[in-house]
Amino acid sequence: MKNIMLVILIIAGLFLFMTKEDPIQNTYTDTTEPPKKIELDTPTNTYKRNVEALSISNTLQNPTSYLTSRVNSRESSKKSVNKANKRIEEQNKAMEALTK
Repeated sequence: MKNIMLVILIIAGLFLFMTKEDPIQNTYTDTTEPPKKIELDTPTNTYKRNVEALSISNTLQNPTSYLTSRVNSRESSKKSVNKANKRIEEQNKAMEALTK
């Protein structure tokens, strides 16, 4: 019985020893440092900024031009549906003429 209690205490002690937290190390400095990232004005960076500005300006459209483009797309889709319907009617007529 004493041996079992001794083994249990040793296991519990090892368990508590292994779960002990390590002390937190303070890695901050008291001095103020400038930011590390420095953006150089190179042709590549200038080009990237210009492309980004253009892509943003292209997404911002005048609402009337947006609505006009939507109306135009609806009209063109109606025209294409009418063409498809005419083609189907012609095919049906040709099939009827063939089966007669």
